[in-house]
Amino acid sequence: MDKKRQKGAQTYKEQLENTRERMDEALDRLKTGELPEDQERRVIEKTKHREEMIRSLEDKLESSTTEEP
Repeated sequence: MDKKRQKGAQTYKEQLENTRERMDEALDRLKTGELPEDQERRVIEKTKHREEMIRSLEDKLESSTTEEP
């Protein structure tokens, strides 16, 4: 794998890790049950978006680490 692809893969790994951490933190906040209703809705929406981002980043990471023929 060339340096550009390696750097891209590392970037995707970091983004994936950060997104997962933020999602875990958001889920922990939801579990406390102490959020106002409007804030809870926003956290749920952001969590859905983060799930989509995780899938996308996983796909990009897989593509960036797959060697081209």
